[in-house]
Amino acid sequence: MMNMQRAELFEALLQASPDAVIVVDAEGRIQAASAPIERLFGWPPGDLVGEPVEVLVPRDLRGIHESHRSRYHAHPSARSMGTGLALYGRRRDGSTFPVDVSLAPIELDGTNLVGAFIRDATERRRGEDVLRYVNEISQHLLAGEPTSDTLGLIARRARNLVGAAGSWVVIPSARKGLVVAAADGGGAEHLVGSTLSATESLAARAMAGGEPLWVKDMSADPAVLPAGRLLGLGPGMYLPMLANEAVEGVLVMGRASDDDPFEPAEVQALEVFASAASIVLSLGQAREELEVLRLVSEHERIARDLHDTVIQRLFAVGMSLQGLRRLAEAVVADRIDEAVDAIDQVIREIRQTIFELNDPALAAGAGGVVRRELSELAESSAQQLGFRPRLAFRGDIDRALSGDLVAHVIAVVREGLSNVARHAQASSVDIVVSADDGTVELTLADDGRGLPEGRTAGQGLGNLRSRAEELGGEFRVSTRRPRGTVLEWKVPATGG
Repeated sequence: MMNMQRAELFEALLQASPDAVIVVDAEGRIQAASAPIERLFGWPPGDLVGEPVEVLVPRDLRGIHESHRSRYHAHPSARSMGTGLALYGRRRDGSTFPVDVSLAPIELDGTNLVGAFIRDATERRRGEDVLRYVNEISQHLLAGEPTSDTLGLIARRARNLVGAAGSWVVIPSARKGLVVAAADGGGAEHLVGSTLSATESLAARAMAGGEPLWVKDMSADPAVLPAGRLLGLGPGMYLPMLANEAVEGVLVMGRASDDDPFEPAEVQALEVFASAASIVLSLGQAREELEVLRLVSEHERIARDLHDTVIQRLFAVGMSLQGLRRLAEAVVADRIDEAVDAIDQVIREIRQTIFELNDPALAAGAGGVVRRELSELAESSAQQLGFRPRLAFRGDIDRALSGDLVAHVIAVVREGLSNVARHAQASSVDIVVSADDGTVELTLADDGRGLPEGRTAGQGLGNLRSRAEELGGEFRVSTRRPRGTVLEWKVPATGG
Protein backbone atom coordinates (compact mmCIF):
# COMPACT_ATOMS: atom_id res chain seq x y z
CA MET A 1 0.00 0.00 0.00
CA MET A 2 2.87 2.29 0.89
CA ASN A 3 4.52 1.67 -2.48
CA MET A 4 1.24 2.47 -4.22
CA GLN A 5 0.91 5.72 -2.28
CA ARG A 6 4.48 6.68 -3.15
CA ALA A 7 3.87 6.00 -6.82
CA GLU A 8 0.69 8.08 -6.77
CA LEU A 9 2.47 10.88 -4.96
CA PHE A 10 5.33 10.76 -7.47
CA GLU A 11 2.87 10.93 -10.37
CA ALA A 12 1.00 13.84 -8.76
CA LEU A 13 4.22 15.82 -8.27
CA LEU A 14 5.32 15.01 -11.81
CA GLN A 15 2.15 16.37 -13.37
CA ALA A 16 1.96 19.41 -11.06
CA SER A 17 5.40 20.75 -12.02
CA PRO A 18 5.26 23.93 -14.18
CA ASP A 19 8.37 22.71 -16.01
CA ALA A 20 8.37 19.89 -18.50
CA VAL A 21 9.63 16.83 -16.60
CA ILE A 22 10.88 13.46 -17.80
CA VAL A 23 12.08 10.53 -15.72
CA VAL A 24 14.94 8.51 -17.23
CA ASP A 25 16.36 5.16 -16.11
CA ALA A 26 20.01 4.09 -16.09
CA GLU A 27 19.73 2.88 -19.70
CA GLY A 28 18.61 6.29 -20.89
CA ARG A 29 14.99 5.23 -21.50
CA ILE A 30 12.14 7.61 -20.64
CA GLN A 31 9.94 6.09 -17.92
CA ALA A 32 7.52 8.97 -17.41
CA ALA A 33 6.78 12.43 -18.81
CA SER A 34 4.65 15.34 -17.56
CA ALA A 35 1.88 17.06 -19.50
CA PRO A 36 3.90 20.27 -20.30
CA ILE A 37 6.29 18.11 -22.36
CA GLU A 38 3.82 18.21 -25.23
CA ARG A 39 3.72 22.01 -25.27
CA LEU A 40 7.50 22.18 -25.28
CA PHE A 41 8.46 19.29 -27.60
CA GLY A 42 5.26 18.41 -29.47
CA TRP A 43 5.22 14.86 -28.12
CA PRO A 44 2.25 13.49 -26.14
CA PRO A 45 3.71 12.28 -22.81
CA GLY A 46 2.57 8.69 -23.36
CA ASP A 47 4.32 8.48 -26.76
CA LEU A 48 7.70 9.18 -25.15
CA VAL A 49 7.57 6.39 -22.56
CA GLY A 50 10.10 3.72 -23.53
CA GLU A 51 11.90 6.00 -26.03
CA PRO A 52 15.60 6.89 -25.57
CA VAL A 53 15.98 10.33 -24.06
CA GLU A 54 18.17 11.32 -27.04
CA VAL A 55 15.00 11.61 -29.12
CA LEU A 56 14.65 15.05 -27.48
CA VAL A 57 18.25 16.03 -28.35
CA PRO A 58 19.40 17.52 -31.70
CA ARG A 59 20.91 14.81 -33.90
CA ASP A 60 24.40 16.33 -34.02
CA LEU A 61 24.57 16.43 -30.20
CA ARG A 62 23.30 12.94 -29.39
CA GLY A 63 26.69 11.26 -29.16
CA ILE A 64 27.96 13.88 -26.71
CA HIS A 65 24.75 13.63 -24.70
CA GLU A 66 25.06 9.85 -24.32
CA SER A 67 28.60 10.27 -23.00
CA HIS A 68 27.56 12.91 -20.48
CA ARG A 69 24.55 10.84 -19.39
CA SER A 70 26.71 7.81 -18.64
CA ARG A 71 29.07 9.86 -16.49
CA TYR A 72 26.16 11.41 -14.60
CA HIS A 73 24.60 8.03 -13.76
CA ALA A 74 27.98 6.94 -12.36
CA HIS A 75 28.01 9.94 -9.96
CA PRO A 76 24.48 11.37 -9.73
CA SER A 77 23.77 14.64 -7.91
CA ALA A 78 21.14 17.37 -7.96
CA ARG A 79 22.50 20.10 -10.25
CA SER A 80 22.02 22.06 -13.44
CA MET A 81 22.87 20.20 -16.60
CA GLY A 82 25.72 21.48 -18.77
CA THR A 83 26.71 24.43 -16.59
CA GLY A 84 28.25 27.09 -18.82
CA LEU A 85 27.06 25.32 -21.98
CA ALA A 86 24.35 26.33 -24.45
CA LEU A 87 21.87 23.46 -24.39
CA TYR A 88 19.29 22.77 -27.10
CA GLY A 89 16.24 20.55 -27.39
CA ARG A 90 14.69 18.99 -30.47
CA ARG A 91 10.97 19.16 -31.15
CA ARG A 92 8.99 16.40 -32.80
CA ASP A 93 9.00 18.37 -36.10
CA GLY A 94 12.82 18.49 -36.05
CA SER A 95 13.18 22.15 -35.08
CA THR A 96 15.52 23.06 -32.22
CA PHE A 97 15.34 25.61 -29.41
CA PRO A 98 17.48 26.58 -26.39
CA VAL A 99 16.66 24.89 -23.08
CA ASP A 100 17.68 24.99 -19.43
CA VAL A 101 17.80 21.57 -17.71
CA SER A 102 18.09 20.69 -14.02
CA LEU A 103 18.82 17.11 -12.94
CA ALA A 104 17.85 15.31 -9.74
CA PRO A 105 18.58 11.64 -8.83
CA ILE A 106 15.52 9.65 -7.69
CA GLU A 107 15.24 6.26 -6.04
CA LEU A 108 11.86 4.57 -6.44
CA ASP A 109 11.21 1.00 -5.25
CA GLY A 110 14.95 0.29 -5.33
CA THR A 111 15.38 1.60 -8.85
CA ASN A 112 17.75 4.51 -9.54
CA LEU A 113 16.18 7.07 -11.84
CA VAL A 114 16.93 10.62 -12.90
CA GLY A 115 14.42 13.43 -13.10
CA ALA A 116 15.13 16.08 -15.74
CA PHE A 117 13.30 19.42 -15.34
CA ILE A 118 13.30 21.22 -18.69
CA ARG A 119 12.46 24.86 -19.39
CA ASP A 120 12.41 26.84 -22.66
CA ALA A 121 15.41 29.20 -22.47
CA THR A 122 14.62 31.23 -25.59
CA GLU A 123 13.63 34.41 -23.78
CA ARG A 124 16.43 34.21 -21.23
CA ARG A 125 19.03 33.72 -23.96
CA ARG A 126 17.51 36.52 -26.03
CA GLY A 127 17.74 38.87 -23.04
CA GLU A 128 21.40 37.96 -22.62
CA ASP A 129 21.94 38.57 -26.33
CA VAL A 130 20.40 42.05 -26.04
CA LEU A 131 22.81 42.95 -23.23
CA ARG A 132 25.78 41.48 -25.08
CA TYR A 133 24.93 43.23 -28.34
CA VAL A 134 24.37 46.61 -26.72
CA ASN A 135 27.67 46.25 -24.89
CA GLU A 136 29.34 45.42 -28.20
CA ILE A 137 27.87 48.54 -29.82
CA SER A 138 29.02 50.68 -26.88
CA GLN A 139 32.56 49.35 -27.15
CA HIS A 140 32.45 49.97 -30.90
CA LEU A 141 31.66 53.64 -30.36
CA LEU A 142 34.12 54.07 -27.49
CA ALA A 143 36.83 52.68 -29.76
CA GLY A 144 36.14 55.59 -32.14
CA GLU A 145 34.71 53.50 -34.97
CA PRO A 146 32.80 55.43 -37.68
CA THR A 147 29.08 55.88 -37.07
CA SER A 148 28.32 54.12 -40.38
CA ASP A 149 30.11 51.00 -39.12
CA THR A 150 28.21 51.14 -35.84
CA LEU A 151 24.89 51.38 -37.69
CA GLY A 152 25.90 48.33 -39.72
CA LEU A 153 26.58 46.46 -36.48
CA ILE A 154 23.14 47.44 -35.17
CA ALA A 155 21.45 46.09 -38.30
CA ARG A 156 23.42 42.84 -38.10
CA ARG A 157 22.81 42.21 -34.39
CA ALA A 158 19.09 43.03 -34.66
CA ARG A 159 18.77 40.43 -37.40
CA ASN A 160 20.65 37.86 -35.30
CA LEU A 161 18.47 38.59 -32.28
CA VAL A 162 15.26 37.29 -33.86
CA GLY A 163 16.56 35.26 -36.79
CA ALA A 164 15.28 37.73 -39.40
CA ALA A 165 16.17 37.42 -43.07
CA GLY A 166 16.94 41.11 -43.58
CA SER A 167 17.26 44.35 -41.66
CA TRP A 168 18.15 47.98 -42.32
CA VAL A 169 18.47 51.22 -40.38
CA VAL A 170 16.84 54.46 -41.57
CA ILE A 171 18.03 57.79 -40.14
CA PRO A 172 17.24 61.45 -40.84
CA SER A 173 19.51 63.27 -43.28
CA ALA A 174 19.92 67.05 -43.41
CA ARG A 175 19.67 67.16 -47.21
CA LYS A 176 17.87 63.96 -48.21
CA GLY A 177 14.97 63.60 -45.77
CA LEU A 178 15.44 60.00 -44.67
CA VAL A 179 18.20 57.68 -45.84
CA VAL A 180 19.05 53.99 -45.41
CA ALA A 181 22.35 54.23 -43.52
CA ALA A 182 23.06 50.52 -42.99
CA ALA A 183 21.64 47.11 -43.93
CA ASP A 184 22.26 43.42 -43.33
CA GLY A 185 20.99 40.18 -44.88
CA GLY A 186 20.95 38.62 -48.32
CA GLY A 187 21.16 41.46 -50.85
CA ALA A 188 20.15 44.12 -48.32
CA GLU A 189 23.47 45.94 -48.67
CA HIS A 190 22.19 47.37 -51.97
CA LEU A 191 19.68 49.44 -49.99
CA VAL A 192 22.38 51.56 -48.35
CA GLY A 193 22.15 55.15 -49.56
CA SER A 194 18.52 54.86 -50.70
CA THR A 195 16.39 57.89 -49.84
CA LEU A 196 12.84 57.88 -48.51
CA SER A 197 10.15 60.51 -48.12
CA ALA A 198 10.39 62.33 -44.78
CA THR A 199 6.59 62.50 -44.60
CA GLU A 200 4.96 59.69 -46.60
CA SER A 201 7.22 56.64 -46.20
CA LEU A 202 6.57 53.86 -43.70
CA ALA A 203 9.74 54.86 -41.87
CA ALA A 204 8.49 58.44 -41.57
CA ARG A 205 5.14 57.23 -40.26
CA ALA A 206 6.83 55.02 -37.68
CA MET A 207 9.00 57.93 -36.55
CA ALA A 208 6.03 60.30 -36.33
CA GLY A 209 3.86 57.85 -34.39
CA GLY A 210 6.59 56.48 -32.16
CA GLU A 211 5.04 53.01 -32.44
CA PRO A 212 5.97 49.90 -34.46
CA LEU A 213 4.32 49.40 -37.85
CA TRP A 214 3.71 45.87 -39.12
CA VAL A 215 3.79 44.85 -42.77
CA LYS A 216 2.08 41.62 -43.83
CA ASP A 217 4.23 41.07 -46.94
CA MET A 218 7.33 43.22 -47.49
CA SER A 219 7.67 42.07 -51.11
CA ALA A 220 4.14 43.09 -52.08
CA ASP A 221 3.37 46.23 -50.06
CA PRO A 222 3.81 49.30 -52.34
CA ALA A 223 4.67 51.46 -49.31
CA VAL A 224 7.90 49.51 -48.81
CA LEU A 225 11.07 50.92 -50.39
CA PRO A 226 11.15 49.58 -54.00
CA ALA A 227 14.62 48.09 -53.60
CA GLY A 228 13.43 46.48 -50.35
CA ARG A 229 10.53 44.78 -52.13
CA LEU A 230 13.01 43.04 -54.42
CA LEU A 231 14.56 41.16 -51.47
CA GLY A 232 11.61 38.73 -51.40
CA LEU A 233 10.88 39.24 -47.70
CA GLY A 234 7.62 38.28 -46.02
CA PRO A 235 6.32 39.63 -42.69
CA GLY A 236 8.05 42.83 -41.62
CA MET A 237 8.15 45.53 -39.00
CA TYR A 238 9.23 49.19 -38.77
CA LEU A 239 10.44 49.88 -35.25
CA PRO A 240 11.22 53.46 -34.06
CA MET A 241 14.58 53.83 -32.34
CA LEU A 242 13.67 55.90 -29.28
CA ALA A 243 16.22 57.63 -27.03
CA ASN A 244 14.96 59.89 -24.24
CA GLU A 245 11.63 60.35 -26.06
CA ALA A 246 13.41 61.45 -29.23
CA VAL A 247 13.35 59.24 -32.33
CA GLU A 248 16.88 58.70 -33.66
CA GLY A 249 15.80 56.53 -36.60
CA VAL A 250 13.90 53.41 -37.59
CA LEU A 251 14.96 49.76 -37.44
CA VAL A 252 13.33 47.81 -40.28
CA MET A 253 13.07 44.03 -39.89
CA GLY A 254 11.93 41.45 -42.43
CA ARG A 255 11.36 37.70 -42.14
CA ALA A 256 11.67 35.16 -44.95
CA SER A 257 8.58 34.90 -47.15
CA ASP A 258 7.50 31.56 -45.63
CA ASP A 259 8.08 32.59 -41.98
CA ASP A 260 5.49 33.57 -39.39
CA PRO A 261 5.12 37.22 -38.25
CA PHE A 262 7.20 38.43 -35.34
CA GLU A 263 5.99 37.17 -31.99
CA PRO A 264 5.24 39.57 -29.10
CA ALA A 265 8.30 38.37 -27.17
CA GLU A 266 10.50 39.04 -30.22
CA VAL A 267 9.02 42.50 -30.66
CA GLN A 268 9.65 43.27 -27.00
CA ALA A 269 13.29 42.18 -27.27
CA LEU A 270 13.76 44.26 -30.43
CA GLU A 271 12.21 47.31 -28.75
CA VAL A 272 14.63 47.01 -25.83
CA PHE A 273 17.56 46.53 -28.20
CA ALA A 274 16.55 49.41 -30.49
CA SER A 275 16.04 51.76 -27.55
CA ALA A 276 19.38 50.87 -25.97
CA ALA A 277 21.17 51.09 -29.33
CA SER A 278 19.65 54.50 -30.06
CA ILE A 279 20.77 55.81 -26.66
CA VAL A 280 24.29 54.61 -27.39
CA LEU A 281 24.09 56.25 -30.83
CA SER A 282 22.86 59.55 -29.40
CA LEU A 283 25.74 59.51 -26.92
CA GLY A 284 28.12 58.80 -29.78
CA GLN A 285 26.70 61.72 -31.78
CA ALA A 286 27.05 63.96 -28.74
CA ARG A 287 30.68 62.88 -28.45
CA GLU A 288 31.27 63.72 -32.12
CA GLU A 289 29.65 67.13 -31.68
CA LEU A 290 31.83 67.84 -28.66
CA GLU A 291 34.87 66.83 -30.68
CA VAL A 292 33.84 69.23 -33.45
CA LEU A 293 33.37 72.02 -30.91
CA ARG A 294 36.76 71.24 -29.40
CA LEU A 295 38.34 71.30 -32.84
CA VAL A 296 36.60 74.57 -33.75
CA SER A 297 37.75 76.09 -30.47
CA GLU A 298 41.30 74.95 -31.18
CA HIS A 299 41.12 76.37 -34.71
CA GLU A 300 39.91 79.69 -33.34
CA ARG A 301 42.74 79.79 -30.80
CA ILE A 302 45.36 79.04 -33.47
CA ALA A 303 43.85 81.63 -35.83
CA ARG A 304 43.86 84.22 -33.04
CA ASP A 305 47.47 83.48 -32.16
CA LEU A 306 48.49 83.69 -35.82
CA HIS A 307 46.77 87.03 -36.24
CA ASP A 308 47.68 88.65 -32.92
CA THR A 309 51.22 87.36 -32.59
CA VAL A 310 52.80 85.95 -35.74
CA ILE A 311 51.50 88.53 -38.23
CA GLN A 312 52.33 91.43 -35.93
CA ARG A 313 55.88 90.17 -35.49
CA LEU A 314 56.28 89.76 -39.24
CA PHE A 315 55.02 93.31 -39.76
CA ALA A 316 57.57 94.53 -37.23
CA VAL A 317 60.39 92.67 -38.98
CA GLY A 318 59.30 94.05 -42.35
CA MET A 319 59.20 97.62 -41.05
CA SER A 320 62.64 97.20 -39.47
CA LEU A 321 64.03 95.98 -42.77
CA GLN A 322 62.48 98.90 -44.61
CA GLY A 323 64.09 101.24 -42.10
CA LEU A 324 67.47 99.65 -42.72
CA ARG A 325 67.04 99.96 -46.49
CA ARG A 326 67.74 103.70 -46.38
CA LEU A 327 71.20 102.94 -44.98
CA ALA A 328 72.03 100.13 -47.41
CA GLU A 329 73.87 100.16 -50.70
CA ALA A 330 72.15 99.21 -53.98
CA VAL A 331 72.76 95.43 -53.92
CA VAL A 332 71.91 95.13 -50.23
CA ALA A 333 68.86 97.33 -50.72
CA ASP A 334 67.61 95.02 -53.46
CA ARG A 335 68.05 92.03 -51.17
CA ILE A 336 66.13 93.84 -48.43
CA ASP A 337 63.30 94.57 -50.88
CA GLU A 338 63.15 90.87 -51.79
CA ALA A 339 63.03 89.94 -48.10
CA VAL A 340 60.21 92.41 -47.46
CA ASP A 341 58.27 91.02 -50.44
CA ALA A 342 58.78 87.49 -49.09
CA ILE A 343 57.45 88.57 -45.68
CA ASP A 344 54.38 90.10 -47.35
CA GLN A 345 53.77 86.81 -49.17
CA VAL A 346 54.06 84.87 -45.90
CA ILE A 347 51.57 87.26 -44.26
CA ARG A 348 49.09 86.69 -47.10
CA GLU A 349 49.47 82.91 -46.75
CA ILE A 350 48.93 83.14 -43.00
CA ARG A 351 45.77 85.18 -43.56
CA GLN A 352 44.50 82.51 -45.94
CA THR A 353 45.25 79.89 -43.29
CA ILE A 354 43.32 81.94 -40.72
CA PHE A 355 40.36 82.03 -43.09
CA GLU A 356 40.40 78.26 -43.48
CA LEU A 357 40.79 77.69 -39.75
CA ASN A 358 37.85 79.94 -38.95
CA ASP A 359 35.59 78.16 -41.44
CA PRO A 360 37.14 74.81 -42.45
CA ALA A 361 33.92 73.49 -44.03
CA LEU A 362 33.58 76.60 -46.19
CA ALA A 363 37.25 76.58 -47.11
CA ALA A 364 37.00 72.95 -48.22
CA GLY A 365 33.86 73.51 -50.31
CA ALA A 366 33.43 75.00 -53.77
CA GLY A 367 33.23 78.53 -52.33
CA GLY A 368 36.50 77.98 -50.51
CA VAL A 369 38.15 76.75 -53.70
CA VAL A 370 37.03 79.88 -55.58
CA ARG A 371 38.30 82.17 -52.82
CA ARG A 372 41.62 80.39 -52.68
CA GLU A 373 42.12 80.14 -56.45
CA LEU A 374 41.10 83.74 -57.15
CA SER A 375 43.28 84.99 -54.32
CA GLU A 376 46.27 83.18 -55.83
CA LEU A 377 45.31 84.46 -59.30
CA ALA A 378 45.17 88.04 -58.00
CA GLU A 379 48.60 87.60 -56.44
CA SER A 380 50.13 86.16 -59.59
CA SER A 381 48.64 88.91 -61.80
CA ALA A 382 50.04 91.72 -59.64
CA GLN A 383 53.38 91.63 -61.45
CA GLN A 384 51.76 92.19 -64.87
CA LEU A 385 49.26 94.78 -63.64
CA GLY A 386 51.57 96.66 -61.31
CA PHE A 387 49.09 96.32 -58.46
CA ARG A 388 47.05 93.65 -56.70
CA PRO A 389 43.35 93.41 -57.72
CA ARG A 390 40.76 93.73 -54.96
CA LEU A 391 38.45 90.73 -54.35
CA ALA A 392 34.98 90.58 -52.80
CA PHE A 393 32.46 87.73 -52.36
CA ARG A 394 28.75 88.12 -51.68
CA GLY A 395 26.00 85.61 -50.96
CA ASP A 396 26.16 81.86 -50.40
CA ILE A 397 28.96 81.05 -52.83
CA ASP A 398 29.40 77.53 -51.40
CA ARG A 399 25.86 76.44 -52.30
CA ALA A 400 25.74 78.20 -55.66
CA LEU A 401 28.89 76.70 -57.17
CA SER A 402 29.65 73.19 -58.34
CA GLY A 403 33.06 71.91 -59.45
CA ASP A 404 32.46 72.68 -63.16
CA LEU A 405 31.25 76.21 -62.54
CA VAL A 406 34.23 76.89 -60.29
CA ALA A 407 36.53 76.19 -63.24
CA HIS A 408 34.52 78.58 -65.46
CA VAL A 409 34.61 81.41 -62.89
CA ILE A 410 38.38 81.10 -62.49
CA ALA A 411 38.89 81.03 -66.26
CA VAL A 412 36.72 84.14 -66.75
CA VAL A 413 38.66 86.10 -64.10
CA ARG A 414 41.96 85.00 -65.63
CA GLU A 415 40.85 86.12 -69.09
CA GLY A 416 39.47 89.41 -67.74
CA LEU A 417 42.69 90.24 -65.88
CA SER A 418 44.71 89.36 -68.97
CA ASN A 419 42.66 91.86 -71.00
CA VAL A 420 43.18 94.56 -68.39
CA ALA A 421 46.94 93.94 -68.34
CA ARG A 422 47.18 94.11 -72.16
CA HIS A 423 44.85 96.99 -72.98
CA ALA A 424 43.48 98.98 -70.04
CA GLN A 425 46.48 100.82 -68.54
CA ALA A 426 44.55 100.69 -65.27
CA SER A 427 45.69 101.44 -61.72
CA SER A 428 43.02 99.32 -59.98
CA VAL A 429 40.69 96.39 -60.61
CA ASP A 430 37.72 95.31 -58.48
CA ILE A 431 36.50 91.70 -58.77
CA VAL A 432 33.17 90.76 -57.19
CA VAL A 433 31.72 87.23 -57.19
CA SER A 434 28.12 87.10 -55.94
CA ALA A 435 25.40 84.46 -55.61
CA ASP A 436 21.73 85.43 -55.43
CA ASP A 437 18.34 84.10 -56.60
CA GLY A 438 19.79 81.02 -58.28
CA THR A 439 22.43 82.87 -60.25
CA VAL A 440 26.17 83.47 -60.02
CA GLU A 441 27.39 86.86 -61.19
CA LEU A 442 30.99 87.90 -61.74
CA THR A 443 31.85 91.59 -62.14
CA LEU A 444 35.32 92.80 -63.09
CA ALA A 445 35.70 96.60 -63.15
CA ASP A 446 38.91 98.56 -63.91
CA ASP A 447 39.72 102.30 -63.95
CA GLY A 448 41.65 102.16 -67.21
CA ARG A 449 41.19 103.99 -70.51
CA GLY A 450 37.97 102.13 -71.39
CA LEU A 451 36.85 100.68 -74.69
CA PRO A 452 37.65 102.64 -77.87
CA GLU A 453 34.68 103.90 -79.85
CA GLY A 454 33.33 101.33 -82.29
CA ARG A 455 35.50 98.51 -80.95
CA THR A 456 34.19 94.97 -81.40
CA ALA A 457 34.84 92.12 -79.00
CA GLY A 458 38.21 90.50 -79.49
CA GLN A 459 38.96 86.82 -79.12
CA GLY A 460 39.33 87.10 -75.31
CA LEU A 461 35.97 88.81 -74.81
CA GLY A 462 34.43 86.43 -77.34
CA ASN A 463 35.58 83.50 -75.20
CA LEU A 464 33.89 85.03 -72.15
CA ARG A 465 30.64 85.44 -74.08
CA SER A 466 30.81 81.85 -75.35
CA ARG A 467 31.34 80.50 -71.83
CA ALA A 468 28.30 82.39 -70.55
CA GLU A 469 26.05 81.29 -73.42
CA GLU A 470 27.23 77.68 -73.06
CA LEU A 471 25.99 77.73 -69.46
CA GLY A 472 22.69 79.44 -70.31
CA GLY A 473 23.84 82.85 -69.09
CA GLU A 474 24.85 86.22 -70.48
CA PHE A 475 27.92 88.45 -70.84
CA ARG A 476 28.07 92.23 -71.13
CA VAL A 477 30.82 94.84 -71.50
CA SER A 478 30.12 98.47 -70.62
CA THR A 479 31.93 101.73 -69.90
CA ARG A 480 32.62 102.56 -66.28
CA ARG A 481 32.12 106.14 -65.06
CA PRO A 482 34.12 108.27 -64.77
CA ARG A 483 36.64 106.01 -66.53
CA GLY A 484 37.32 102.35 -67.13
CA THR A 485 35.50 99.23 -68.23
CA VAL A 486 33.04 96.84 -66.54
CA LEU A 487 32.73 93.16 -67.49
CA GLU A 488 29.54 91.45 -66.26
CA TRP A 489 29.33 87.65 -66.55
CA LYS A 490 26.11 86.07 -65.23
CA VAL A 491 25.07 82.38 -65.32
CA PRO A 492 22.62 80.04 -63.47
CA ALA A 493 23.91 78.56 -60.22
CA THR A 494 24.68 74.84 -60.31
CA GLY A 495 25.24 73.94 -56.64
CA GLY A 496 22.78 72.54 -54.03
